[in-house]
Amino acid sequence: MIMVFASGANAQKISPWLFGQNHWMDRGDEGDRPGYLYMLWPEVENSGIRMVRIGGIGYEHHFPGRTELTAMIDSIRGIGAEPFLQVPRHFSEEEAFALVKDYTYSDGRGIRFYSIGNEPICNNRGEIDEVYEYIIRLAPAMKKADPDIKILVFDECTFYQEPYEALCGGRLDITGRDKNGNWMIDGFTFHNYPNGRDFDRDDVVFKGPYNIRQQVKQLIGMMERANAKHHRTGEDRLLWGLTEVNVTYANPDREISGTGNPSFLGGQFIAEIYGIGLEYGAFTVCPWCISETDRINTDFGYLGLPSDFYPRSSYYHTQMMALHMTGEFLPSFTSNSYVTSIATMSDSEVVVMILNKDQTRDYEFDLFLHREGESPGPLTICADAGLDKTISGIIPEQTTMMFVLSKTGEIRKQITYGITHNLKHQPPDVIQPNEL
Repeated sequence: MIMVFASGANAQKISPWLFGQNHWMDRGDEGDRPGYLYMLWPEVENSGIRMVRIGGIGYEHHFPGRTELTAMIDSIRGIGAEPFLQVPRHFSEEEAFALVKDYTYSDGRGIRFYSIGNEPICNNRGEIDEVYEYIIRLAPAMKKADPDIKILVFDECTFYQEPYEALCGGRLDITGRDKNGNWMIDGFTFHNYPNGRDFDRDDVVFKGPYNIRQQVKQLIGMMERANAKHHRTGEDRLLWGLTEVNVTYANPDREISGTGNPSFLGGQFIAEIYGIGLEYGAFTVCPWCISETDRINTDFGYLGLPSDFYPRSSYYHTQMMALHMTGEFLPSFTSNSYVTSIATMSDSEVVVMILNKDQTRDYEFDLFLHREGESPGPLTICADAGLDKTISGIIPEQTTMMFVLSKTGEIRKQITYGITHNLKHQPPDVIQPNEL
């Protein structure tokens, strides 16, 4: 089979904060519910994430006091990540100003990235005027306290086109400067849990990622128009991020072989959403969440049940990508709709991830490191690295493989993680060149 594709003219650089997570949940975050995050920071650090959002409905209603908040920030910075703090929308201007002032970014321990409010109009889109009112009330006060901060809004439960369009260059435009000459806001974020209680495997494999991709493209189009309207260029261009995402908001089961958030397929889904972030230049993608294990319908975490807290598929897929995928997004395609490829290129490496989501079929494949390839086998993969190299192999059903290559295409590392690893709570297999 011959595959040919055209790569984009401009390489998409990868944000240093792209691979994120949500700070949920710890002791005392929600009444007497058990939270274990205080025990889990070493595992979180090992996952390689570089952004941790302190946000969600829990922190919207019960914002931490300064001592607790400082401990959270110190824990996040202790693993080499950046905090992304949600300011409750009910705060007064004075409270918002004082919060930012207390954590001034220039002192080295402060906070640079903020949001305001959480899912304020979920299923009630007519309330966007109220969102506008609290943003224009709080954002200028926050920027007055520290003009160097970045504020991203409005963390809605999904991407409602009309409300976002109203704020992003429309009738309630907040993308210009405030009365003090600072940019009112610096970007837009949304959440997406594309499936509910009744869905099937193909909804996870196809429908969910497709819908998120389309929403991202719509938002980017809005931001490009707003950038042009206000002459926002360079570092002032509007940012975008996914600050909550997972397979389903209902989570019907915890089965590794199933389709819920803790499943093996759920980890491949998270990898594909990170891939969309890589392709379209996301500021950050923060799945929900690190650990929330006391209820099946809220067990979305990438770390499993106490007392072992086994890393899940979503953890290992995050880790593979966060530790290896840097530099720029590299266009890649496959010849089979059940197999996804994600690739990046840095100054020193080319990295290609292959996700086989087929439940029953192993595939012989040829991976071509250029934009055109012809393979006699059932699976062709092209990654446009401009190299006259081909890597051949077999990828089993329900398995993810990652090739870490030199700039000239030699294999430095081959990583394999499949449902068989997941069922045994085993980490990925890592093979070095002398073992191939």
